[in-house]
Amino acid sequence: MKHKAFFIIILTLWMAWPAIAQDTLTVMQYNLLYYGNYQSGFADCYETNNNTQRKDECIRTIVNYVKPDIFTVCEFGATQALQNDFVRHNLNINGATYWQSDNIINYAGSNIINHIFYDSRKMGLKKHVALRTNPRDTDIYELYMKTPSLAAGDTIKLVCIVAHPKAGQGYESQRRALMQTAMDYVNQHYPTDNVLIMGDFNMYSASESGYRLLTQTYSNPAICFMDPVAGVGGVGEWTNNGQFAQFHTQSTRSYSDECFSSGGLDDRFDFILMADEIAFSYNHMRYVQGSFKAVGNDGHHFNMSVDQGTNNAVPDEVAEAHFDGSDHLPVTMKIAVDAHLGIEDNETQGLQATVAPNPASDRAVVSFFNPSQGEVQFELYSLQGQLLQRDVAAFGEGAQQYDLALHDITKGFYLLRIRHSDGFEQTVKVIIQ
Repeated sequence: MKHKAFFIIILTLWMAWPAIAQDTLTVMQYNLLYYGNYQSGFADCYETNNNTQRKDECIRTIVNYVKPDIFTVCEFGATQALQNDFVRHNLNINGATYWQSDNIINYAGSNIINHIFYDSRKMGLKKHVALRTNPRDTDIYELYMKTPSLAAGDTIKLVCIVAHPKAGQGYESQRRALMQTAMDYVNQHYPTDNVLIMGDFNMYSASESGYRLLTQTYSNPAICFMDPVAGVGGVGEWTNNGQFAQFHTQSTRSYSDECFSSGGLDDRFDFILMADEIAFSYNHMRYVQGSFKAVGNDGHHFNMSVDQGTNNAVPDEVAEAHFDGSDHLPVTMKIAVDAHLGIEDNETQGLQATVAPNPASDRAVVSFFNPSQGEVQFELYSLQGQLLQRDVAAFGEGAQQYDLALHDITKGFYLLRIRHSDGFEQTVKVIIQ
């Protein structure tokens, strides 16, 4: 598999990190299917076939099963009262008082919006920005961790972008335009921060231009989002393709319904993508390998209802909650958090390497501190794990420089792995433009 070497590199680096995470965040994204919004039109959803009280029962079951710390949603009715009721009925229950959210922003005037709920014991919300995109706003939430070092001014930041572009074949360019707006904002405000982008993207394939924009840095070479299932065969032509059965998130029902989509699980529309900062733990957060899941998908319900027969992924009551609650499955991932987890604290990072200029064009200079005389290896990888070039040179002890030739490398985002013969190593982002 072409991604194998890339994920071996990630695993090797993670195993080298000495610190054990102080906490682990569980992030859940869920399309709630016109929650609290009864309407006719594209989807004929009424109180009779999309009852909010029944949906609340399902949501409570799912939340109790997943136990998220961050809960982002799409298709949430656009009223403040509904948000308050949602927290009171589904989250701050059974003695819990810590779930919080933020005031609704709705520049687009849509009847359904994105939203976020979070555990205020672990996080605070610093900022909520809504980007004016079509057909709905794209929401950006800047969270900060309430770590013991917070009092000393050491803030660990996590930015969650929740997007819900237009559904349907023929709207690929509109979906790409929405993602470009989000990428431009991240490039301007959060180019080196921990960022997640999640939501119901309504993308039918990895070849769709909006997905490629997010994951292949065509227009924003400094920003790249990584798909957590890229290394386990989850990227490709998803729609109605049994090869991707374990990754599908829509539809939870096989039969036709005026509100719920039909056909059984056969589309991958719901995503949580992570910036490379989280994949490589540049800023005290890292993705927990293998933790991404389409909750309730056991890989054996292709074109079937999620509760049909035995569901080996979740208990029966959770499968039933998926069936009744929405025509999407929630997706989740875990992120390890530690104030001492990051490049600057990694004892294997004795090389202290930097690359300049960065972005580069045909050449760059790697400056590093060599802890002892010996050979140093320079390996340049694509994000797909392909080794593009390898150079080895001998250096003396102390401050050193190496001329990195990039003449035959196309524009984009790369990883330079630097390894000393005594075991010191470091991975540096390199942007070529």
